[in-house]
Amino acid sequence: MMRRTLLQRLPLLAAALAPLLRPTATRAQGNAKVWLRVRNSSQEAFTHVWQGLPQQGTDVDLGPLLPGDTSRWHALPATLAHYRKTRIQIGQRQLTHVTDQSFPGGRATLAPGHYTFSYALESGALQLVVIPEAGPVRSNQSLQKQ
Repeated sequence: MMRRTLLQRLPLLAAALAPLLRPTATRAQGNAKVWLRVRNSSQEAFTHVWQGLPQQGTDVDLGPLLPGDTSRWHALPATLAHYRKTRIQIGQRQLTHVTDQSFPGGRATLAPGHYTFSYALESGALQLVVIPEAGPVRSNQSLQKQ
């Protein structure tokens, strides 16, 4: 008797649990990625480049970039805190650039996708141009400096 009651209520139970099993917009957004690379558009060598949020374990060490060099692609969560700061060392100076108002279309954040952060050094300050990209052209996952 109890088995029959349980079987009769199974569709109700499944309907009640279904929303919990479906990915929500928050969970889907949490999995979204912003793929970035950094380009040195200045005339000076960047002796070291870092990007990301060290407190959350999403910081990326991109190493040195000579003038005209572009770093490898790296993925960060599509949340502003993870990609808003870039630290660039030039000789003995370390410059931190905060990218709050630099996104295409005047947006406050980047949509998930691929972008190149092109940095130039003008009057001792970093200038950023954010370039939306189609993504890597090669299919292998170990993209190196291009």
